[in-house]
Amino acid sequence: MQRSAPGPGSRPLDPERRRSDGYGSVVPPRPTTPAAPPAPPAPVPRNVRWNEVLVCPSPILASQRRRGWFNRRGDQLWTNDGAYKPVPAGQEYPPDLRDYPDFGMGWMNEECVRIDMGHRLIPKAPLRSALKQPNTNRGPVIRFDQGQSIS
Repeated sequence: MQRSAPGPGSRPLDPERRRSDGYGSVVPPRPTTPAAPPAPPAPVPRNVRWNEVLVCPSPILASQRRRGWFNRRGDQLWTNDGAYKPVPAGQEYPPDLRDYPDFGMGWMNEECVRIDMGHRLIPKAPLRSALKQPNTNRGPVIRFDQGQSIS
């Protein structure tokens, strides 16, 4: 479709529009003042209960995790018979091993698989929803009618 020369009342480079009945050209008016910037969107209301003790993913990337079996102190298991490489003095309990088993309790690898000191697999606890409220026993509910007095 070729553009025609601007006619009276139209501006250059305006697209040519026609009505659906084919009668004449319709050019929508352009605003003379600049449009106001759009209002920022309203904050989305939360539709779930928030729990302050949510577990965040580990800040240590999988590619940066230590490979092998370690304990919280930093010792590395080397052989199947229990020999381990002790951590150098002054480097005990590094922050990246804070979720690992304590010294003498077991070992954990980079895939979060835990074994005890006898090299038996320690099963993982079942996952629980972070949004599920803990079951708290608040005691019996006592109801009073309007006509009763409290003695």
